Amino acid sequence: MISNLIYFRRLITTLLLYNVLNAQINITGTSSIGYGTSQNNFTFNDNRIDLNADWNNWAGWLQLEHSQPPQLGRSFSGLRKIRVEYSKESFTIKLGDIYEFWGNGLALNMVDDQSIDLDTGIRGGLINWSDNVYSFEVLAGMQDIWRISNQVIGFNDRVPNYEIENTIYGLRAGRFIGPWSIGSHYLNVYEKHPDAILKSHRSITHKLLGININYFSDKFDLSMDYIKKTWIEKIKKYENINNNNDIIKDGHGFYANSSFYLGQWSIGLSYKNYLFEKFSPQNRWDFVNNVGGALTLQQMPTVFKQHSSLLLGKITHLIDYNDELGYNFRLEGPLTDKIIASLNYSRSSRHNEWALDNEWVWQAKSDNALLPSKDKMYNPFEEFFIELNGYAISDKLNYVIGISSTYDVVDLYTNQYSNEFHFFSYELVDAMTIPTHFTYLIDNQYSIDITFEYQELKRGVESRNVSTIFNSNFTKDKQLNRFISIGLGSSPKWSIALNLDYSNTDERVIIDQSREKNLIEEKLDSIWDTSFTWASIDMIYNVNQNHQLSLSYGSQRGGVLCSNGVCRYIQPFENGFKIGLVSTF
Repeated sequence: MISNLIYFRRLITTLLLYNVLNAQINITGTSSIGYGTSQNNFTFNDNRIDLNADWNNWAGWLQLEHSQPPQLGRSFSGLRKIRVEYSKESFTIKLGDIYEFWGNGLALNMVDDQSIDLDTGIRGGLINWSDNVYSFEVLAGMQDIWRISNQVIGFNDRVPNYEIENTIYGLRAGRFIGPWSIGSHYLNVYEKHPDAILKSHRSITHKLLGININYFSDKFDLSMDYIKKTWIEKIKKYENINNNNDIIKDGHGFYANSSFYLGQWSIGLSYKNYLFEKFSPQNRWDFVNNVGGALTLQQMPTVFKQHSSLLLGKITHLIDYNDELGYNFRLEGPLTDKIIASLNYSRSSRHNEWALDNEWVWQAKSDNALLPSKDKMYNPFEEFFIELNGYAISDKLNYVIGISSTYDVVDLYTNQYSNEFHFFSYELVDAMTIPTHFTYLIDNQYSIDITFEYQELKRGVESRNVSTIFNSNFTKDKQLNRFISIGLGSSPKWSIALNLDYSNTDERVIIDQSREKNLIEEKLDSIWDTSFTWASIDMIYNVNQNHQLSLSYGSQRGGVLCSNGVCRYIQPFENGFKIGLVSTF
């Protein structure tokens, strides 16, 4: 940790000195240094520095990384990202690591989300020309996307072990007509999946052709995106294999979002219809043995509310970009001059019911083409969320109070019909969650922050043979979850918070894993049984306007972390400490 601090300090000092001696070049940047270690062997040494430079029509960006290992991902030391840009009048040229977003992301949405270790950017080139009426763009490059799979050797839920190589080129054109904008795009992706059995690779070519339309006004906004996709897997000719025909399939995606503005109130409606591939329940999450379908760089709109609540985040619906149909309705506006109310309702399902035939082979049944189904055999998801955001006590107290009802059939395990009976089993999530947050300003300097979240969670397998039976994943029928955070802050210098994440029960596999209580949990044990309690203390100290130091001690519960519809299981962090330093210059 000390050696990393010295290394990055010397590097920053050298770059700042170069900036002073060459005043015509403006160099800015940020650096982040993080270290943590715990009793359950969750140790990381995660350090990055980003540099940005501007000179006349030129701009540059590079990112250096020393992560041995990072919190998530593969260990790396060296130059991670670099890009050079040249802009003049209507032209822009980029060379290096490129991140672009076309339309609403149905064709292309390149992200570098380190919270879930997802990087879909390309290393290549881009040329863009645009004026007030037309725009044209060409890009080409390569990308290596790393993912985690238990279908190949070296499985680790923190380190990806499966590499997919992509070669990409695309074209995009747009036209602006008053409040309207219309764009079309074409993308060709040549994908190589490693094949451990044949010690070779599987080659798939994806061709995507799409169009997006946008309209903006004071009273109404509309955005629509449609993508048509064809993918071809080239079948190599091997001895003793009679089928040498290439596999050709197609799919489509449609997304629409509209907003109506009625005075101070707004009404929104979003709709998704993604059908790029029909994978059976036993194959839909196995991207190693079942290739094709939606690409990782197609990070499409999820069409459900993204929550900041810790407990709601852990039961976020895992979207299947290959096969998902749904909509979201939202309403927001003031109840009084100090209270704003919002309502969100989301529903989704798959297009097909999958059932087992007499030979126990999955077959897709009837389509549900336009609206999501409530039938449990279609993997329905439904969420209703209401939130109030207001001020009280002479505007010194800001409160956010919500309530959510969530119902999600996560996976279908069996589904078989006979002449007299219907046999099925599926994983079910049924929850009621109340997230709240309060901030009270004591004076111009000090404030108190309190977060309290309560959740009743039913998770398990519901099945039917003669009668319908529910088997909970927990040792009790319901898991009662509570999260409390109590913080004190002195603006703009420091803040400190005590975090408590506790339940009444847990899954058997977690209960059977022994863990030692930390000092905070031992002190609390005299008040309640802390067997299912994860406690920590977080502190943030602003050394000055350019340097922020963070410290954390205790334990953090493991669970699902979702971003943009992509979810990862994060290991628990037990009885350890973390230290971080973020600097800008």
